[in-house]
Amino acid sequence: MKWQRKVRRRLANWLAAASRIVGGSGPIVHRPGRILSENLGSGIKLDAYAAGLAKAPEVRGHNTEQLAVRALAQGRYRHPHFVAHTAYLPPPADVVFVSVCNDKYAPGLEALVLSLRDQYPGLSNRYIVYHDGRLSEFNQKRLKRIYPQFEFAERATDRFKVVLGSFRNHKRVGLLGYLSLEAIEIEDASYVVILDVDLFVVGDISPLWQGDKVKAVPDIGARPFCVVSALSGRPIINSGVLSLPRSARGPEATRRRDAVLAELAGHADLDIQRFADQRFWNVFFSAEQVELLPQNFNCVKSLLAGAFKDRVGMVSIIHLTGSKPWYEFVNESLLTPEEKEEEQVTDAERTVFSLWHQEYRRNLLADRLAAYRADCSADHVALAGRCKGKPVALIGNGPSIARTDLSAFDGFEKFVFNWFVNHEGWDTVRPDHLVVASHMIFGGWHTPQPKLPAEFLSALVAHAHRPRLWFPYYFKTYIETVPELAPYEIGYFFFEKPFKQRVGRAGRVQLSLSEPLVDCNSGVITAGMPIAVHLGAEHIVLVGCDSNYTSTQGSYFYSSERHASATTRPESLLATWSEAGEGFYAYSVAHKALDDRGVRLVDATLDGKLTMLPKVSLAEVRTMTER
Repeated sequence: MKWQRKVRRRLANWLAAASRIVGGSGPIVHRPGRILSENLGSGIKLDAYAAGLAKAPEVRGHNTEQLAVRALAQGRYRHPHFVAHTAYLPPPADVVFVSVCNDKYAPGLEALVLSLRDQYPGLSNRYIVYHDGRLSEFNQKRLKRIYPQFEFAERATDRFKVVLGSFRNHKRVGLLGYLSLEAIEIEDASYVVILDVDLFVVGDISPLWQGDKVKAVPDIGARPFCVVSALSGRPIINSGVLSLPRSARGPEATRRRDAVLAELAGHADLDIQRFADQRFWNVFFSAEQVELLPQNFNCVKSLLAGAFKDRVGMVSIIHLTGSKPWYEFVNESLLTPEEKEEEQVTDAERTVFSLWHQEYRRNLLADRLAAYRADCSADHVALAGRCKGKPVALIGNGPSIARTDLSAFDGFEKFVFNWFVNHEGWDTVRPDHLVVASHMIFGGWHTPQPKLPAEFLSALVAHAHRPRLWFPYYFKTYIETVPELAPYEIGYFFFEKPFKQRVGRAGRVQLSLSEPLVDCNSGVITAGMPIAVHLGAEHIVLVGCDSNYTSTQGSYFYSSERHASATTRPESLLATWSEAGEGFYAYSVAHKALDDRGVRLVDATLDGKLTMLPKVSLAEVRTMTER
């Protein structure tokens, strides 16, 4: 056809022009931005597009997309490439890893070091983590439990006299990212490998500690190509993965670092101006011999999520720029409004997130469960079957408790929960166990500084009777620092994000203390029942489990003013305890699970709404200890 010949001729002309101005080969993925909105799904399309830009668009100000168009028009770009890397060489003992972290990024650092350990079993290299004081002692202890070789170094950021602009990258990274520059001062290492904490390692990365040159990877991801700086004539590098040999560190390098920082604000390279600390590294390395590694060793998620899905088997490091997968479960107080409304992740990128979740959760669960079982199994073994043949009372905090004669449960093994410390008859009831299953009482999951309310502790220690206390293992390192709890016998159960499932999704409850517990919207079911079963319970009686919420006010036997911790949002609470909500569903599932184990569950709550359970009166309760 005539029109087909015309298209072929035009494409041939474009390709001929492209061959004169640009080298490189390989497929390209992802759109570079709104201006470059064509689907550049292959190298041939990108080269043809670039060659067809006869005139560069006018660059006004520092519009980064216009700069990218200009780079394409001038032939200042490089294609990404991957290699079939199959070597395996664990890091020598004198290789030091370095990262910068704060509480928001702590789950990322967990995932990163676990992935390193997964690739290199027995890894014991020094790992220095710089922070600006916003990495809490609680998170440091948790991280060090996972990798004992972590060294945490607090540094002030105001030493870096850097002028931050209005670019999004400047605002997001701030001065914190510049703490990676501290690595230049480390002298006693063959290589210092700097790793962003939003990476995870899925293959061998030994090229980072071989040879005698600085190692870096071209910055490709937000656009499907690497821009070659107009000023330096070198490809822009991504600072997420850097490896510094001895020649790039030490006193002389430190002096040059400080000189570069002093002049950075006046540096005229528009192609790197939008970057924060990455801008520094590109200027600093302009005088160094840098070995550019393939994208295998720093593959941005948007690059891997597009046309390069077939290269996933080649990738050794995946870089999760932009929205982070742990934002799903990190404490909301750590996120900015912009991060809570982070740009939408594409379906293709969700595949990469799923890979991160799979690796992180698998590795972390193995680590956390091993630690939990090592710390708690002896205690659990000693307690197994302790109340066999003795009825168990799970005493909730519903309003009906205020008019319930709890003496009916004398002779029972008695469990109380959370704020039952407010009960005026505590020393008469004499509970055997106080189960604190609510994360709210500590400040929420992944709070960097968990803290039991002073009101809770003062109410607890004011009572003469001391029951055994039970807490989520997640908070163990904090619990051990609370002096008020030192006189108490303390046990733990495994209940924490991101491993806990909701009962409505799982369709089951967990009655074994050796496994992650299921979130059943009530500590009575979530933790009380598994502990009772472990202790050998055969008859369980509920009381004070009213389950008739109309609001968060008046939900307890004590006044709401005495509930000195956060509560579930009203709309969530009411939805949970609606007729078709997860609350009642959880009791139905628990009833069946206990029945299957031969454990009888009944309800003695006055005017409660748990209609799926057999009811007993307090008079009947009094006879149970006689059987």
